[in-house]
Amino acid sequence: MNYFYSPKNKVYQKLVADPLFSPVITYLNEQPEPVILRELKKVFPQRKFEHFLDQLIEAGLILREERRYKLNFPIFTENEASYQEIIANQVQRLSEQLSKFSQVEQQFIVGETLWSTCFEEDNQAFYGYEGEGETTRKTIAGNEDYQFVSISTTENFPVTLANYFFVQKNKPTQFPNFFSLATLLGDVNESYYFDQVEVIIERVRLNKFKNRRPNIFLESLIQTKTIQAEPTFELLLPVLESKKELTAIQFTEIVDLTESELAFVNRRIYEEVKKTLGLTVYSYIKAK
Repeated sequence: MNYFYSPKNKVYQKLVADPLFSPVITYLNEQPEPVILRELKKVFPQRKFEHFLDQLIEAGLILREERRYKLNFPIFTENEASYQEIIANQVQRLSEQLSKFSQVEQQFIVGETLWSTCFEEDNQAFYGYEGEGETTRKTIAGNEDYQFVSISTTENFPVTLANYFFVQKNKPTQFPNFFSLATLLGDVNESYYFDQVEVIIERVRLNKFKNRRPNIFLESLIQTKTIQAEPTFELLLPVLESKKELTAIQFTEIVDLTESELAFVNRRIYEEVKKTLGLTVYSYIKAK
């Protein structure tokens, strides 16, 4: 089962990362009726269990009523019939609008406009999902002038600059395909790194870059397919200029859904639109 919530919610993030979280949620989800504490402690004899249970209650993920415990968030499945029509209609409308744009414009709109519409960062919704399919992940890294953005999936997470710095801040040992880049860059400071990269990017964009000697900054840009060196130095990623206004898209308002239902529906809409347009994995640069 996968769990979805705003990345800004550090409380949810910490709870989900706890080894007890998934077993506890799975157990409660399988029970036909709310359970008493004694039954829970038989299944989970760990010393920290009661404290963890209190944290789940405080976060609103488990409800305690009359000394019995049950889940307090929805768990959706892949084929939620009651939402299929809403999702299908929105996907059709959005795909028709986006089909009029070039692929690069589609990348910008899906990565920026549609993302901000479907994934409100301040949303307090939390839900579980039992189903197949890839889950989109957006990573961003850079400095004040250039933001490197990658739209990837949990199953297809390529070696890009944005993904690399995301990995370094989280669990680098779980991503062996990043070891080569990590060996090259070592413990380089992120701010310093992007300040050096900015100089290279600027010169490449102006066709004025000359490689006088090898360095880790240039090599990392080549490894991550940000630029190519042969036959001439060229930027491989499209650049979204800050002065360029993104085209607005018409997103029909969805009503009569709970916050969690709306979050689930919006995520499914985003995934389906991206799939329809063939935009599974891609990267771009935002210039400020």
